[in-house]
Parts: sequence; C-alpha cells; structure tokens
Amino acid sequence: MTHLSPRLILCSLLCLAGASFAFAADESAPQKDAEQQQELPPEVLKLLFPEEEQDPAKISAEAFLRMARRAPAGESWAKMEGTATHRRSGSSAVKDTIRVGIRFTPKRVIAQLVFAGNEFYELGQTFDTPPVFTQETDVPDKDRTRLSLYGIMPSDLTLGFLYRDLVREEKPESVKMIDCRVFVLKGGENDYVRVWLSKEYFFPLKAHWFRSLPDDKAKPYRELELGGVKKENDFYVVQELFLFGQDWRTRVEFDKRDAGRVEEAKAPADLFLSKDDDETPAAPATAADADKDNAKDKDKDKDKDKDKESGK
Repeated sequence: MTHLSPRLILCSLLCLAGASFAFAADESAPQKDAEQQQELPPEVLKLLFPEEEQDPAKISAEAFLRMARRAPAGESWAKMEGTATHRRSGSSAVKDTIRVGIRFTPKRVIAQLVFAGNEFYELGQTFDTPPVFTQETDVPDKDRTRLSLYGIMPSDLTLGFLYRDLVREEKPESVKMIDCRVFVLKGGENDYVRVWLSKEYFFPLKAHWFRSLPDDKAKPYRELELGGVKKENDFYVVQELFLFGQDWRTRVEFDKRDAGRVEEAKAPADLFLSKDDDETPAAPATAADADKDNAKDKDKDKDKDKDKESGK
C-alpha cells in the first residue's frame, strides 16, 4: 500500500505564520499498525483504502484533496522559534520574533502563534465535515496588528485555504523540481486561491491569492512559498517561508525547531505559552532599531532636499 506516509503537515506562518509557518511530517505509521495492515488480504485493503492503491497523479481531484485534508494518524507536536523580516518598497526592513507551537491529533489541530512578543493567536482546525476553523487573539491593537503588517494570516498556520470549495483543477506543474497538481479553490466572494500540491506528499508547496477567478494572465495580490525543510526527530520542519505582495516581501526563518510524537514522550510543557509567562519572547531590539532607521532615513532625505533648495 502506498502514500500512507510520509505526509507533510503545515505547522508554522507561516508560523506562517507568514505567514510564519511550519511543517511537520509524519514519517511512518506506528509499527504495530503497519504490521496489522500487512496481514490484511489485498482485496480487503482495496476496499478500505480504494484511493491509496491508485496513482496520485490519476485519482480524481476530489480524492486527491481528500488525501491532502486528512487527519494525522497519531498525535504529535512541533515547536519553532525564529524571526520574520519584512520589507516594503521605499522603506527599510523591519524584523520581529515569531514563535509557533502546534499539537496534532486525529480529530483536530491546536496551534499558538506568538508574534513580536506581545501578539498571541490561539488557533484551531477540526477535520469534521464541514471542517471548522477557530481563532482567538490577544493583541495590544486589534485594528492594526503587527502580524498583519507583515502580510501574515493566522489561518495559514492550519492550512485553512485547503478546505475551500474546489473550482477546477489546472494542468500539473513542478515547484523546485517537485511534481505538483494545481487546484483553484474558492473561499467566498472575491476570494480565490491557486494551490500547488505535491503529488507524493499531498502537501502545498506554493499558494497564490486572487480577488477574482484567476486566468493565465491574472496577478495574485498575495503569494506564499515554502523555503527550506529540515528533518527533526523523524519529522520535516520548515526552516524558511516566503510571502510576497505587490510592493512587499516577508521572509520567515526558524532557527530553533523541534518536533516529536506524543506516544514516545509528552509534549513539552512550554509548547503553548501564557502571556504572563517569563519565557514569552520579547520583541527584539532589531525591530525597534529598524523602525528608528526608517525615521532616520526620512530625516536624511529631508536634509538633502533642504540642501538642494539652499544651493549647498
């Protein structure tokens, strides 16, 4: 039986998050389960897993998306810490801390995103029919969050865009030499996403957002692309994530990564942080310095203009 593992699962922005995101990969099913599956006759396996016995490049679009949306086989967790760097055209870069904790179960995903040390996002994603996404936030300024300035959407963390309605499948393409099937999904009015899903891992490697049903010439207003992935404790965890807009760019780097199975050891006590927890990361000085640099650059430009006017 094929394609039961490995399976990449988004765990960061994103994190992306961003947005800041992360991904974990269930490398293999528990040994006991694998042995039981091998003992079943082929005709029984075909009845239990009819789509698993087929070429992922040939199964229907609905069946392929069903595989991409499936719940993980067991319980696991992932924890990532790093920085997000954002640059808009004509402005200096700004940088903030990003931390993501995720708990995977067969019924739901629970995640926490802490951005800039003082923005807390509690996220949930069930695998019910229909699936349900939940989000709670605790941020200083709910009308202007630091996370949104970086172009990061919290729902990216739980792959919320994968649960939209299928509009069509487009011709297959490769992303970084990985064969993908390409789908256009609709979330609501003026809300479409084109997703590149790996044929082998049933996992998104790239996503583009549009305000209307896209054609070949349409330009996305937001793009997400997976960067480097590294294996940590039999899981694949995202090292780098990129987000793009018409005049901005965000890069998320996770220099601290850890993941594991709950069956082997309990999830870390600090997987999810309290806002009053001493371990909550503070916003780095580099972010404040970057803002100061922006102000200095503007002051320098003003001084240059004055010098030109005075003939200096």
